[in-house]
Amino acid sequence: MLCCVAQMNSGKDVDANLQMAQQLIESAAEKGVRLLVLPEMFACLGVTNQHEVAEARFVEKDVLATLASWSKQYQMYLVAGSIPMTTLNSDQKVHAACLVYSPEGKRIADYHKIHLFDVDVADEKGSYKESNTFKAGTKPKVVNIADVKLGLSICYDLRFPELYQYYMAEGCQIMTVPSAFTYQTGEAHWEILLRARAIETQSFILAANQVGVHEDGRRTWGQSMIVDPSGKILAQVSKPEPGLAIANLDFNSLLKRREAMPLQQHKRLK
Repeated sequence: MLCCVAQMNSGKDVDANLQMAQQLIESAAEKGVRLLVLPEMFACLGVTNQHEVAEARFVEKDVLATLASWSKQYQMYLVAGSIPMTTLNSDQKVHAACLVYSPEGKRIADYHKIHLFDVDVADEKGSYKESNTFKAGTKPKVVNIADVKLGLSICYDLRFPELYQYYMAEGCQIMTVPSAFTYQTGEAHWEILLRARAIETQSFILAANQVGVHEDGRRTWGQSMIVDPSGKILAQVSKPEPGLAIANLDFNSLLKRREAMPLQQHKRLK
């Protein structure tokens, strides 16, 4: 299966972000990509009024309909990074939602980010507290695409291996990590964590990241990549700018690796 991760430099302008995303999707489709992952907050990054934006733009007649039309037009499975989705709560917090669309334009999965980034970072912003704006999800999500099981996660989830161990136990062959990893944390840990998750779950990891300086002052790391079950980087966006990393996933080699080293059967602590 030919798969792709898209690297973006998103800002506050939803329309400009969507235009950038479509250009990347169209370029990937021309190369025959069947599964594409967009980064976290691909459609709006840096806004403080997430609830207002979600109500104004992320409804069936607008952004969600656009995502459905792209997946159908370009005949691919689309993992739409994360977008703000309203909740039933009265506190006006939103979910960071990763949506998956089929080549028929159908929305086939929703995942709400479980681990929220409430962290002090020695960067331009200094402190991040997603729980001020976002409501944490509570459940992992597995989705079947073309006879392959895919496990969904978002950014800070990457630091919690138990989520990926759950997906491994569920038989997932691919795990997606749409992200907006900060420059400092990305430089130190991005590649290490992605390769570790791939090795310990014997799965393909598809990680689409934001890159560069954004309107709210944050700086993101980039280096979007596809990693195979041995921890080898199959493809990556090496430049600090928007782009694509494309690789063909060999599931026969994945099966052979799991048969040769059956980690799941060897587990003693569960």
